[in-house]
Amino acid sequence: MSEADDEKPAPAPAPAAAPKASKAPVAPRPGQLDEDALDLDEIDALGVDGVVARMRGGADDAPVDPPTGRIGKGRTPFLSVLVAGVGVYLLASMFSDFRYWLRSNEPRDLGEAALVAKNGKMPDGLHDEYVKIHGTPDVRHAARMTTRAGYVGYLRITEGGGSLFAAIPRGKDEKVRDEFEGTFEGRMLRLDRDAGADWIEQYLRDENIIRTIDAEPGALWSAIGGGGETRKIASAEGAVPVGVGERVRVVVHPPDARVQLGIDSYPDAADAQRKVAALGYPYLAVGKGKAFHSFVARIPEAEREAALAKLHTGIEVPAANTDPKKGAVVLPGTVAFSAALGDYAINGDDVMVPRTGETGPVLYDVVGTTLEPRADADGFIAIPRDWVSAVRIEQPILLERDGYLVVVGDTPSKHRIAGLSWLVVAVLVGLNLVSLGAYVRRRLAAR
Repeated sequence: MSEADDEKPAPAPAPAAAPKASKAPVAPRPGQLDEDALDLDEIDALGVDGVVARMRGGADDAPVDPPTGRIGKGRTPFLSVLVAGVGVYLLASMFSDFRYWLRSNEPRDLGEAALVAKNGKMPDGLHDEYVKIHGTPDVRHAARMTTRAGYVGYLRITEGGGSLFAAIPRGKDEKVRDEFEGTFEGRMLRLDRDAGADWIEQYLRDENIIRTIDAEPGALWSAIGGGGETRKIASAEGAVPVGVGERVRVVVHPPDARVQLGIDSYPDAADAQRKVAALGYPYLAVGKGKAFHSFVARIPEAEREAALAKLHTGIEVPAANTDPKKGAVVLPGTVAFSAALGDYAINGDDVMVPRTGETGPVLYDVVGTTLEPRADADGFIAIPRDWVSAVRIEQPILLERDGYLVVVGDTPSKHRIAGLSWLVVAVLVGLNLVSLGAYVRRRLAAR
């Protein structure tokens, strides 16, 4: 072999065959996440940040705090508490309407208010009931409140004293009503839960509305002789406590009659007086009005029909006459006196009532063939006790806060939207409470 051959380079080795692709998992490079090692339970417990920290080389036993201040997908616990709190408040404030919406649309017939109310007071247990009740409206003292939608008329139902009222809504274009049927159908609300209660109470005070309770005259005589600031008087409603400042009315039925002669039938006052004098009873002319001449005559009750027939002698009077200018009438001379219980006094057979003005009722005494007004005694009127036919306790109508207001026309079906809204809010509150509970459980598990 020549030297040239020795210097000839050796042939290059054949290239090695490329290795076959391996299916074994390749370890992640530093800083790269191992996606196959992800555990959804760990994400839920530690949060994304915690899992990433562990996979990037954190020690397996190094504790990683779970995420704080989050509930579910981005919801803070404060927001859930706020929503639940507001929702609970709405549920409480809307519950009355929700409960009323669940009532039957057939009203509960309570019957007559006089039978339901005991001694002028309504029973418990009727709040938020859909009812029908029959009673007498106090139209004389009707009140009206203006609202944005129209007007609301408030009527006291007399049988309920100060514990039963009716609210009757009226649109601004509707005509004012001065007549009301005696049936009231609607929602029954406790007065102490109605915003209009204060206004009604002030109205009653300003109008000085009273109710009367019938009592026997003898019960008044006993109370006058009693002591204390409050005295009980037997009445149609039982023993009624009456303060010495509360007023009591006595109805007096004297033996006198009021005689009225129409000015068309008796145009001449002197002629009219001669007609009354011809009856033969003591009398007194008390004036001439626009329709008739007035007299007071001591005519016994049993003889008044005959006296009227004498007055009509020679006078043409239409049948079923209602014109006060024609013919004559003979009426009872009944009058009434009112005073505070503590101002009454007993003097022998007379009950003494203070005179409160110069234009009050007058009693008469027979003096010869005429009648003369009875003189006062030291500012008191002496009334024979056997002339007193009735005693009426005058009690002011005071609002009973535990009474009721019937909102006429307010049916359960009108509260459908309120009822459905209550259910929606209840669901939202429930979901937030569940979410808040899950958050608390996760916090406790992480400890």
